[in-house]
Amino acid sequence: MTDDRPSLGTLVAGITAELSALVRGEIELAKAEVNESAKAGAAGAILFVVAGVLLAMVWLLVTWAVVYVLVEVADLPVWASFLIVAGFYLLVAVILGAVGFFRLKAARGPEMAKAEMQRTKQIVESIPPNTPPVPADLRIPPAARDSSTA
Repeated sequence: MTDDRPSLGTLVAGITAELSALVRGEIELAKAEVNESAKAGAAGAILFVVAGVLLAMVWLLVTWAVVYVLVEVADLPVWASFLIVAGFYLLVAVILGAVGFFRLKAARGPEMAKAEMQRTKQIVESIPPNTPPVPADLRIPPAARDSSTA
């Protein structure tokens, strides 16, 4: 009486091979998704760059239009109109630069994190050398620790 069922070793080898093929397939799927996402992101970035270039061109054309409005309406020479527009842009740039400078100067670093690091350093330095770790059943759970300090 012969048994047509595969042996346990054959079954395990088959399962291992199928699992390996499944993992490889999942990795290939992830690679394909990442490639597709990267291509879409690159296309979006290119469109943003093109939009930025077009906006810069619009900015220049509007600047020229303002200059020529000053020439026609205020009857100023062209050089004076350009100087007025440039002075306005300079004034706006100085104001924005000053506001940005003072906001950066007022920005604080991670003071709470620094204080906690100093506190942790002091605690660690105060532990005598060769001190055994606290057993897990004696440790204070984070939730209880937070409610006791509040």
